[in-house]
Amino acid sequence: MKADKLISKSFEKLLERGKARGFITHEELKKSLGKRNSNPDSLEKAVLNIFDNLITLVKQKSDFKVKTKEEAPKAEKTSERSDDPIRMYLREMGGVELLSREGEIAIAKRIESGKYVMVSALAESPLMAKKIFEWKDKLNANEMLVRDIIDLDSNYLEDENFTKALAAKSVEKVVKEPKSKKDKEEDPDNKSVEAIEEENDEYNISLAALEIELKPKILKTFEKLSKNYKKLISYQKEKLETVLA
Repeated sequence: MKADKLISKSFEKLLERGKARGFITHEELKKSLGKRNSNPDSLEKAVLNIFDNLITLVKQKSDFKVKTKEEAPKAEKTSERSDDPIRMYLREMGGVELLSREGEIAIAKRIESGKYVMVSALAESPLMAKKIFEWKDKLNANEMLVRDIIDLDSNYLEDENFTKALAAKSVEKVVKEPKSKKDKEEDPDNKSVEAIEEENDEYNISLAALEIELKPKILKTFEKLSKNYKKLISYQKEKLETVLA
């Protein structure tokens, strides 16, 4: 990634200086960008360039000097026991520069952007269309479970609002179902709605319950996707026939 194509010549010069001495200050970064390039996108690109070149971003020069002075005596003390793997690991980790807020934001944006590009590329793939058709048919035939396609634990069980809503539905179902005489005899206490709700507060929703709740929604989504993919495949065939004709 060349800095001159991304931002400005002044930033390129600053980047070269930063490579030589190991750091760039916030003030230097601000001046190199100027008013013209002070927008969030330019700042993000600049920070990514700095981290890509293993340059430390500090508030002021003295911050970098203090760190190097502090690290020197530590290195001398540990040199006697350099064969100790734990000491070696701690010494190495102590020299790693912590991310600044700007750095964290820039990396998070890069991850999000990469994720979007990856998902978009997968969505346009003919293999993805084939997989959607296959999943839809297998779900309808009960040959596959929703949990085989979606990570239910991280996507739903960790969502507190979703689990509460599903628990409330379970309570409603229990209350609406009429009890037979036999059931009433076996359950003389005849628990109230409040008692059932209290039990459900700590109720751990099973994967089976999630399957029942989510399967119709997943099938509906797959149905829509299948229709869209069929249209796309038809359009691609027509376009190919026109080109080859």
